[in-house]
Amino acid sequence: MKYYVGSKTDQLYALYEKNGAVYPVFAEKYGTESVLFSKEWTEITDAETVAALDKYMQPYEEGKKRIYMAGPLFNEGDRYTNQVNSDALRAMGYTTFLPQEIVITNESTPLVKAACLYMDLKAIRLCDVLLANCNGIDIDSGTAAEIGLAYGWGKKIVAYKSDVRNYYNDTYRLNNFVGGMVDHQVCRTLEEVKQRLAQLN
Repeated sequence: MKYYVGSKTDQLYALYEKNGAVYPVFAEKYGTESVLFSKEWTEITDAETVAALDKYMQPYEEGKKRIYMAGPLFNEGDRYTNQVNSDALRAMGYTTFLPQEIVITNESTPLVKAACLYMDLKAIRLCDVLLANCNGIDIDSGTAAEIGLAYGWGKKIVAYKSDVRNYYNDTYRLNNFVGGMVDHQVCRTLEEVKQRLAQLN
């Protein structure tokens, strides 16, 4: 798929070409109407941007149950846990969206950063289940936001917390507001996650 920079003043206005027509990439911001092709556009060819836009365009494999992997991803331990859980679910036949697979750095362009924002929103909207890694002293702020979006969109949510530290109470292990969005059910192991997912099928 070819992508283009469609504006000299709007760094986020990217376009893609499909079946002879051209559309804005970020439908959430620019809509879904086709636009006329312009010779002034510049094709996007750098690998980082193309990978991010590709992931936005198709966050999941087709024909499989879709799981959004919410969770903290800012240290090696968090990313390792997310990857292990994602790999295990993929081996079971699910397709997972793992945000950390597209990396943002200080050098990433505004377009790449926007792609990560919009792909996360799109992947939550399209998922069948959101699996939330709630490990940590308190739930990660991004994870809490993802849970809130999923709850507001009527998605099924499975909470996972293997962290033995408990800052709330022995039953819920999350603050009451977030806990309520997951029916106060928190899986403590990957096996419990698998069992919970099977119950939701």
